[in-house]
Amino acid sequence: MIRIAQQVHTRLWTEHVGGELTAPQYAALVALAVEPGADQRTVGERASLDKATMAEMVGRLVRRGLVLRRRDPADGRRKLLTLSPAGTVLLQQVSPSVARVQRELLEPLDETQGSELMSALGRLARMDELALETMHDARPILDAPRVVGYLIRVAQQVHTRLWTELVPGELTAPQYAVLEVLSVEPGIDQRTVGERASLDKATMAELISRLVRRGLVLRRRDPADGRRNLLALSPAGTELLAQVQGGVDEVQRQLLEPLAPAERETVVTLLAVTARLIES
Repeated sequence: MIRIAQQVHTRLWTEHVGGELTAPQYAALVALAVEPGADQRTVGERASLDKATMAEMVGRLVRRGLVLRRRDPADGRRKLLTLSPAGTVLLQQVSPSVARVQRELLEPLDETQGSELMSALGRLARMDELALETMHDARPILDAPRVVGYLIRVAQQVHTRLWTELVPGELTAPQYAVLEVLSVEPGIDQRTVGERASLDKATMAELISRLVRRGLVLRRRDPADGRRNLLALSPAGTELLAQVQGGVDEVQRQLLEPLAPAERETVVTLLAVTARLIES
C-alpha cells in the first residue's frame, strides 16, 4: 500500500508540478533552503537519498544552474552546496503546486486522519531527530511537515531495506505481489494481474518475462483471444511463495514495529484510503 500511495503521489506530482523537478530534487532544494552551505553528504541525509543518487542528482542541479557547488576550503574532500538565485526562485514558484499535491493526496482523509497518518508515516520512515528538525524549521518556507509524499518515499525505502534483508529467493516485492495474485486467481490474464498488483503495462510485461524465464510463472495464449496471455504459478513458483512467506510476514512486523499495536490496523486503513484502494 505504501508503494501504491507513492504511485498516486507521483501521478499528482507529474500533473501539478511537472517533470522538470522531481520530488527528490525538491527535497534537496528544501534542505538547502534551510541549511545553506551544507555539505553534500548532509543534504543527502536530510533528503533521504543515498550517496550515489545524491551525487548524480546534484550534478544535474548544478548543470541546470539551480545549485552552486564548491570545495570546502577546510576539507577538500567535502563539497559545499547552496541554492543559486535561480534555484531560490524555482523553489518559491513550485511550492504552491507542491502544496496542492499534498492536499489532493490527503483529500480522501479528514484533518484528524491526515494528521494521524502523517505521524505514523514519520515513525514508519524511522525519521531521525535531525531530519524531523529540518522539516520543522522549513515550515515558514514550505510547510514541510505536511509533505506527506516525502514521508511515503522514505517509508518505502525502509520497506525495501527490510525486504532485501529478510525475504529470501531474490524476489522483489512487486514480483511477490504478482505471485500472490496468481495463487489466489490462477489462470487469469496478464492485464488483470497487473491491475491486481498495481503495476503498469510496461512494468508488468518485463516482470512477467523475468518470472517466466526463472520458471516461476507459466504463460500461454488465451485460446479464446490470441491477444491475451493467461498466467499461472508453476510448481516452482508455488514452492517459492511458501518459502518466502515467513520473511514477508517479518517485513510487515518490523515495518509496523514503531506503531502501537492498537493503531496499526487504523494506519493500514488510512494508507489504503490514501492509495485509493478503498473509500473513506
